[in-house]
Amino acid sequence: MKTEAFVLAVTARDRPGIIAAITEAVFALGGNVTELSQTVMGGYFTLILRADLPAGLDPARIKQAVEQARPELGLAVHVRRYRPEPLFQPAEGAQVHFLTVQGPDRPGLIAAVTRFLAGHDVNIEDLYTRSEAGNITMIFQVHPRNAAALEGLRTGLPALAERLGVDLHLLHRDILRTTSEVGAIRRLVQP
Repeated sequence: MKTEAFVLAVTARDRPGIIAAITEAVFALGGNVTELSQTVMGGYFTLILRADLPAGLDPARIKQAVEQARPELGLAVHVRRYRPEPLFQPAEGAQVHFLTVQGPDRPGLIAAVTRFLAGHDVNIEDLYTRSEAGNITMIFQVHPRNAAALEGLRTGLPALAERLGVDLHLLHRDILRTTSEVGAIRRLVQP
């Protein structure tokens, strides 16, 4: 059977059984989920997935099938055909980094940091942010386009931190892996 890839974004009020309903609906359409990311934020479930489905399937049919799989869940579904051509292409050897931001929260802070990253040709691949008791924590997984973008990011961070009144830390992905992966720690203990 010829297939093509689709991307589905789903939101709903959180409760048990949502992922099961979505993936069962994809399976019932003859599809297979190839990639999935999900979180719950403020009581709202959010999910994005990529699935291979029979070629030529109408995105509106996929949307209807997922939303109607369990109507009581109140799923809001958006479906589009997957286009594999990347719009951001980092240079060979450009490395993924993590950027953490912590400090007093205020309106416009996320916009200021993300505008800074965009201005230095740095792509955001993943972002977690949470504001509690007047303080905000942001954790970015970023990919500078090339060495010049990384250097611009490194040199610009101190001024950005001072201007925004926050703490900023940039870590290479390997440093985070070394300090957080069980396998890496085990290898250090038992070479």
